[in-house]
Amino acid sequence: MRFPGRIFTITLAAVSAAGTLAIAAPAQADATPTYTCDVAVPGRVVLGHGNCAASNGAVAQGEFQGESLVIARREPRLKFHCRDGGRAQLPDGVVALGCQRIP
Repeated sequence: MRFPGRIFTITLAAVSAAGTLAIAAPAQADATPTYTCDVAVPGRVVLGHGNCAASNGAVAQGEFQGESLVIARREPRLKFHCRDGGRAQLPDGVVALGCQRIP
């Protein structure tokens, strides 16, 4: 059975768009809410303080749930992946729970 040229073109465009979305999805999955502060005090509970900024949809004021990253600007530039939410009061600081240091 032959398909009319127009239907084939529309189908090909839809498949191409779906492929593009599938390729873009992993990049979006890495958009973890992030807090960048001058200092991050390590531990299972991480305290980030000093000129903190939120990015990737991180909450600026109040409690938050789920994953987050806390990154220190100053040496030793520590970075933490936290899984259990926390509380932000930017720009003063952020407390994140269930954290592990990452390279």
